Amino acid sequence: MITRVGDCLITKVSEQTAIFPIGVLFTPHRGEMSDELANQPAEMSIHSWVIRTGEHTIIIDTATGNGRNRDNKPLFHQLNTPYAENLARAGVDPAAVTLVLMTHIHTDHVGWNTHQQDGEWQPMFPNARYICSARELAHCQQNPAAQELYRDSILPLMESGQLETINVQDSPLFAGVLRYLSTPGHSGDHASIVLESAGESAIFAGDVMHNAIQFQYPHWNSLFCEDKALAATSRQRVVDWCAQHQAIWFSTHFNGSSCGRVTRDGQWIPLEV
Repeated sequence: MITRVGDCLITKVSEQTAIFPIGVLFTPHRGEMSDELANQPAEMSIHSWVIRTGEHTIIIDTATGNGRNRDNKPLFHQLNTPYAENLARAGVDPAAVTLVLMTHIHTDHVGWNTHQQDGEWQPMFPNARYICSARELAHCQQNPAAQELYRDSILPLMESGQLETINVQDSPLFAGVLRYLSTPGHSGDHASIVLESAGESAIFAGDVMHNAIQFQYPHWNSLFCEDKALAATSRQRVVDWCAQHQAIWFSTHFNGSSCGRVTRDGQWIPLEV
């Protein structure tokens, strides 16, 4: 599926899907659910978004990556997915990618920053600039639990000179159409990414939401959110922004087409696959 926003073409590149019971995904709010709702399955997608502007090929978030040591967590540990093949099937040559934007530095968003080449972790996109929050990078470097991720998915970009850090609250414009929008809470300096082209708008929301049921219960936080009060505030900010700008919402974890529109009263209308 290719979605047009202004002069840009947007394609989803899938890595894997996983299923969580609603009651597990939203553990902090289990007491608000009926048993029936809590046991309903929530299918989560892990994927990237590719944006083509004509001049640039841009990737937002790079999923989990193959062959990573992730503390034996089955969803992330030692994967062998066809992500690279899916990227090629979408017509993306890694050497042609000019820009990689990270919403935040969690393992399922930065893994394919790199790949194994000659037994070493090397940038997956050799000619791209990689952009992340300076605060997210500092936290990753200082977090003992993130050192494996840092070594295999971030450090090689620094060694190649391709990683650039920014203050997301004062984001520059990228490729003439993209800028960061600060939406902290899920992680310390999480940021969504706004696209504006030829009078049309979209937002790549990152992990502001994990499932579309959060439009019905916008105060719900997933078990993955670090600062739950701040995450809820950021979630409402993106819902309001999206409705105000009649923008397409490109999610990181919704299933199906993973994108849709938000009505002025906060209802979710998915785009057809």
